Amino acid sequence: MGGWEVMQLLNSPLEVGVRVVALLSALYPAGADLTRIVLLDHLILHSGDFSEEMSLHPKVPGRVGELGVKRQLVSEGISLMGARGLIVPEYSVAGIAYVAGDDARPFLSSINSLYLADLQRRCEWAAREFSAVDDDAIRSRLGDVFGHWAVEFEQIVRQDNDE
Repeated sequence: MGGWEVMQLLNSPLEVGVRVVALLSALYPAGADLTRIVLLDHLILHSGDFSEEMSLHPKVPGRVGELGVKRQLVSEGISLMGARGLIVPEYSVAGIAYVAGDDARPFLSSINSLYLADLQRRCEWAAREFSAVDDDAIRSRLGDVFGHWAVEFEQIVRQDNDE
């Protein structure tokens, strides 16, 4: 490509890192551990499955499988943004929680993007709806939706087999 590489932005450490910065900014001053960030990130991307709000990412039948690879992507995003002070780890006997750094809000304010505005709106929704809910309750909500996703996926597989 003449020395130029095409960079994948969707679900890259940069894009996931920006999502985590937005989420932690919405949760501030509270933080979240890696597991909770993964769960909330999934809810934010597919908010249409859990609210009247349209989902941030497209409604594809395989979205249930995203949770399997999301932990590594989120961890990479946290590392990238943590190296810039936008995400700060807090250590306790309960483990590691991450909080928005001092520069998180100014960083987000410096980006003029419709995607970021939509992302921040969904992060605020997730913070309101799920900050007082434990991880098991979130998993239960996800499980309810996974059942619907499985039905959608089976319909697509049947259509493919009929063709």
